[in-house]
Amino acid sequence: MYQDQDQPGQAYYEDVPPDHTQPYPPPASLRLSEPPPPPRRRMPALALGAYLVGIAGILLAAFCLWQLTSVKTTAENLQSTVTQQATDIATLHKALVAAQQTAGSYAGLPSKVAGLQNRLANLTPYNQECSAPVTGPSGNPVQGFFRCSLAHQG
Repeated sequence: MYQDQDQPGQAYYEDVPPDHTQPYPPPASLRLSEPPPPPRRRMPALALGAYLVGIAGILLAAFCLWQLTSVKTTAENLQSTVTQQATDIATLHKALVAAQQTAGSYAGLPSKVAGLQNRLANLTPYNQECSAPVTGPSGNPVQGFFRCSLAHQG
């Protein structure tokens, strides 16, 4: 049985039945003080792990989003480059076709030059300048000059 003593902070406990004849033991003194402060609430390891996994997930999602944006920008730049290169290839192809057509027209040029050289060779004997009286546009006689050869001068 607890009984409060006259002094604060002390209690008396008696576990002897009331009809017992033995002398009472000396009163026990208990010092009552403020209860100890509750221990600091530490975060359980499981909750801490869950928070860390959550934070890691958020960071990973942000990194993936950043990478996705970077990949999208790179893909758009690549698409623009490919489109520009396709346009350049088409332009070069047109220029190549025009050059081939021009080259085709020049392909027969050597034979034409050879033909002209043969004709000029026939004119080689006419290396002199001759003159003869001719009638001019007004009907008056004029002196006319022309190419001739000594063999044909006569």
